[in-house]
Amino acid sequence: MEQSAYPQELLQAPISERVTFFVNYTMAHPHLIQAFNEVMQSVYQAPGISLIFVVGATGVGKTTLLRRLEQKLTEKALPELKHNQGKVPVIGLEAKAPEFSQFDWKDFYIRLLKMLNEPLIEKKINYGQSCSKWRSAVESALIHRSPDAFYIDEAHHLAMLPSGRKLKDQPETLKSLANLTQVKIIPTGTYDLLPLIDLGDQLCRRSKTIHFQRYHADNSQEAKAFKSVVQTFSQYLPLPQQPDLLSNWEFLYERSLGCVGILKDWLSVTLSEVLDSDGNARTITLSDLQRHALGVRQCLVMLKSISTGEQQLQESSEDLLKLQRDLKLIPSSHGAAQEKYSQSKKEREVCRTEDSGKERASQKNTKKQIAQTSPRRYPLNKEESEKEEKETDFFHSL
Repeated sequence: MEQSAYPQELLQAPISERVTFFVNYTMAHPHLIQAFNEVMQSVYQAPGISLIFVVGATGVGKTTLLRRLEQKLTEKALPELKHNQGKVPVIGLEAKAPEFSQFDWKDFYIRLLKMLNEPLIEKKINYGQSCSKWRSAVESALIHRSPDAFYIDEAHHLAMLPSGRKLKDQPETLKSLANLTQVKIIPTGTYDLLPLIDLGDQLCRRSKTIHFQRYHADNSQEAKAFKSVVQTFSQYLPLPQQPDLLSNWEFLYERSLGCVGILKDWLSVTLSEVLDSDGNARTITLSDLQRHALGVRQCLVMLKSISTGEQQLQESSEDLLKLQRDLKLIPSSHGAAQEKYSQSKKEREVCRTEDSGKERASQKNTKKQIAQTSPRRYPLNKEESEKEEKETDFFHSL
């Protein structure tokens, strides 16, 4: 058992302080670092980009990402703040879910002006003013405060409209605001944000999409990274006896869906309940975790939404062939042949399954003849043969 990473005197602190310590703890892990670096590069090294969409599963850790982004952007702006005290390094705002199926831009602009510390904003507020006047005030404030980035948390609420006809207006409004103020805007949200992305050629050119991914158990490197996250969390739980979470990593993965944020919230709630029930509790057990885990049906609903979003962001070979064919980089006949090959490969997989069933039935009803080999299907090529050999259950290899 590895040594705990928290101060030992914390064990003598009040329960609320112990729980708060763990709740406030954040850790760097591979997917978080990758997404963070991509955002930072887009903010400082991509002059043609106006909108930086950050998309990921609910509970994947987007709030932690934004917190680190705010901290880093503030640190980088410190030298400039010495001679420009009016500057705000970074500004963040949560997009409120609309009450009447229509995103309220006027409310959004007013709350943004408050965040920008607009002078005398409370006395200036007149809800009867048109939305365009509030928009003009926001533009002036952003130019004056000159933030390096403006992030919008829960930005998928922008897509909540009574009609899909006005959907394109939402990202266009943000792009226009970014262009006029020279401020990078970072809409961040779940996969429900995807309908706002790539709605036109200008948006495609002026925007970048960053996929903050969860961990996948069928990838050995990602499974290893997730287990490292589990082990690190166990070392920061302020309990006399460090819980052996690693032995139950598969259950932790199952009910967190590979999302670090879900895992962290789950452990926080479990720690709070265990200590509230018994202030002298020594550790967290599997039964404690089971009591506070998400239900199977909840996980299935979430996984369905996540899988759909991941699939939408995945670039298929068919899309690549279409792009190359439309650009005349390859002859149409070549593209058709490739598609035909892909289709035939799928058909061969189906036939292989059907043949296996027929062979098993045939072996039961016929006797093996002398000098005749048993019926079987030989691999079509070396590549397919190697693929069959490598297809082993991932969890048995751990």
